[in-house]
Amino acid sequence: MKTVLDVTISTHSRGGVGRWVAGLSRGLTAANPDHCSLDVPETHALNVTSVSEARVLPVPFWTRVPLIRRHLYRAGLLEATRAKRIRRFAGTPDVIHLSGVQPFGFGRKTVVTFFDDTPWTTPDSHTAQTLFYSRRLEGLIRQGASVAAISEWAAERAVRLFGLSPERVCSVGGAPDELFSPGAPDPGLLRRLGLEPGRFLLHVGSFVPRKNIPFLVESFIRASVPEVKLVLAGVEKWGGQRIPSSPMVVCRDDLSDSDLLSLYRGARALLVPSSEEGLGLPVLEAFACGTPVVSSDGGALPETVGGCGLILPALDGDAWVRAIRDLASEKTAAVLRTMAENHARTTWEDVGRRTLEFYRRIPETTGIG
Repeated sequence: MKTVLDVTISTHSRGGVGRWVAGLSRGLTAANPDHCSLDVPETHALNVTSVSEARVLPVPFWTRVPLIRRHLYRAGLLEATRAKRIRRFAGTPDVIHLSGVQPFGFGRKTVVTFFDDTPWTTPDSHTAQTLFYSRRLEGLIRQGASVAAISEWAAERAVRLFGLSPERVCSVGGAPDELFSPGAPDPGLLRRLGLEPGRFLLHVGSFVPRKNIPFLVESFIRASVPEVKLVLAGVEKWGGQRIPSSPMVVCRDDLSDSDLLSLYRGARALLVPSSEEGLGLPVLEAFACGTPVVSSDGGALPETVGGCGLILPALDGDAWVRAIRDLASEKTAAVLRTMAENHARTTWEDVGRRTLEFYRRIPETTGIG
């Protein structure tokens, strides 16, 4: 079965969406010898894709001709010819799988990724651009595209939101990258950030409203645990959030995956207070490192934690303050650490095989695009 996955969004989104698509790319490449991951660089001209196995769609020759390219750009020729160029480059696959709905192509079967329902339920927590592409994704689903959801919770939301029959939706899940594993943190990185192993709590995720980062910081400050810091590691930002200032809070948006590995390994626990998550990839990354997890009950998080961490009500300040204080006890931390170590690890190849099985059983959707 010839499959094509559009990985272009991995360059646009450095957060969980981009990381998930990059992981699926690796999984499908391992599971299917006739798979192609496709990047469309004209949508991110200043950045190179981080998906090493991706084939890159060539840009038209006229984009290198200064005298005419400006006129043709303004005329929208790149967008108007994109589907045809993708089809010429990648052929007509059995399945084309879209996760950003900006680049496009043509397959006998069309699949879209469904991450969560927040563009529809809480649109004010999104940018105009993400809402635009969510509407396009909905249009593809209404035309007959099948849905690969990143969790059972997300799959149920897609069925309910779009009135889909269950056979058109599949929960394919997610996985931590192979990089994430137990071990000692890099002492140089911790020194650079002013941290000590086991003396900091960690949050990993974009600085967006539903992550409830101001709430987390306020709860941490209220807990007042001596000599314990809170590290906020994220990349993308929107929503104009004001994070309370504290000398015990370290906020970084410039960390590599190897930096994150050391933070997971050195953290006393990962804290995830989100109101809603479609999966919660940092939870899986923390478990892969044997790091304790304290999570809210928002969205798919209880499903992802799977009984291997502490679940608290979202935005219950008193409960979060108590949990942060309890983490100062080595006994509490040890219990949560054992729970984390018992979490059954899934690989991206597992996710790729599950996705490939879904591709095989869905009906053809010829005509979309």
